[in-house]
Amino acid sequence: MEEGGDREGKRPLLEVLLTCPVCQDLFTEPRQLPCGHSVCMQCLESMVGHAAELPFRCPDCRAYFGKVVAVQKSYRLASVVEDFKETMKQTTLAVKTCLKCEVSLCAEHVQTHLGRRAFSAHPLVDPLSDLQDRKCPQHEDQVLRYYCAASRRYACNLCALDGKRSALVTDAASALSRRLTEHMDQRFQVIEGKMAESLDGINKLQNDLVNDKVKSRSSDSSLNSVTVILLCLWIIVLYYSYNFSVENQMLTDTVKSQEARLHDMYTSVAELFVENPPHLRRDTEKEDEVPLTLDLRTASPYLRVSGDLRSVELVEACLDYPTLGSRFDDVPQVLSTQCFGPGNHSWTVAVEGHWEIAVSHRGIPRKGGNGSSTFAGDPRSWSLVGEGGALYAVHQQVRTALPAASESKHVAVTVDSAKGTVTFAVVGTDAFVTRLHEFRAQLTEPVCLGVGLHTVDPPSRARILGATSDYQLPHP
Repeated sequence: MEEGGDREGKRPLLEVLLTCPVCQDLFTEPRQLPCGHSVCMQCLESMVGHAAELPFRCPDCRAYFGKVVAVQKSYRLASVVEDFKETMKQTTLAVKTCLKCEVSLCAEHVQTHLGRRAFSAHPLVDPLSDLQDRKCPQHEDQVLRYYCAASRRYACNLCALDGKRSALVTDAASALSRRLTEHMDQRFQVIEGKMAESLDGINKLQNDLVNDKVKSRSSDSSLNSVTVILLCLWIIVLYYSYNFSVENQMLTDTVKSQEARLHDMYTSVAELFVENPPHLRRDTEKEDEVPLTLDLRTASPYLRVSGDLRSVELVEACLDYPTLGSRFDDVPQVLSTQCFGPGNHSWTVAVEGHWEIAVSHRGIPRKGGNGSSTFAGDPRSWSLVGEGGALYAVHQQVRTALPAASESKHVAVTVDSAKGTVTFAVVGTDAFVTRLHEFRAQLTEPVCLGVGLHTVDPPSRARILGATSDYQLPHP
């Protein structure tokens, strides 16, 4: 009773008066009983249906009305309830709209998106009342996020990517068209030269005929020769024209073929990276010579990985990565391609912005927005976080503040499976290593290097530089 009274005390008095005593919700089609109290029409029908053998009583005052209950609709009460609902809608105003969750948030609930790292890649915009109307008509699961000034319409991520592809194809087609035009100009110049030579020959022959005063059979023979020459020249012109038309058609077909090839190459490049990642054979005797790379199959759609698979950057727009079970969907993270078992392993990573360098088991969850897929969110990962100049050691969602020992942007990570330790340090410009924090860990499985990036402005980037076997970590 105390809990119920406390709950009603927090509600507005008008809302309590407009609440049905049966369903404890605002009245819907209220009906007034003979005693003066009201209930919802659906609640009344349900009570009458369950009171076949028991007397029907008012849920408020418990008055008995007999087997037949005379009720009537309370029009005034229904109008008051509808007006109250509209007032409540206008009272709770949204301050932001999340384009990824596709919901509008009030000032209280938007704090979750602003405060939790799991939502750092969720784009927030000014409140949109027509969010459902902004669904892409071509891609129904996408929201119209960008405005195209050329076409004067909004576009989603996939439409924007298609526009980039079309732009690349258009540029390639323009380049081929320029080459085709230059080639056609050269061919026209050759034909014009041939025709000019032919006209010079004809004029010369005509001049010879005018000056020739012989009116004999030889004159008729000369005229016949001119006719034959003209016919030959016409045949030559037709021959060059035919060759030009054939070559023009071949070049046109080549342009179309190149456009199709460019489109296919651009759309399949991401799938080629995913389906055929550049696995590197590990030589246990020369481990430091094998470059450590990032696994594109685990990269969040908001992380752009470089062509050599060693650099990563957080981007604002979702990239067109294939949907995979191994990919981090809710947090902007990526794991290394290689995992490491027993032994001592060290790496150096250059970082910038709001970053997180982690050592994690390969089996860390990749889905779920409750923080389980975040580095250091469970016992299987350990991380160092750099946030606005501050450093934190994190494990099982417990953050330990660390002193900013150096302005260096190079982080050294050391894993010693024999001692069961994970050590984070910074490398100075003089190659001196300053130890920051050491975790005691149960390293029962192979571990991977992990990278997380959490802000677009300022830019967040990371690059794997290599092994840190040349550095000597000082003893604590």
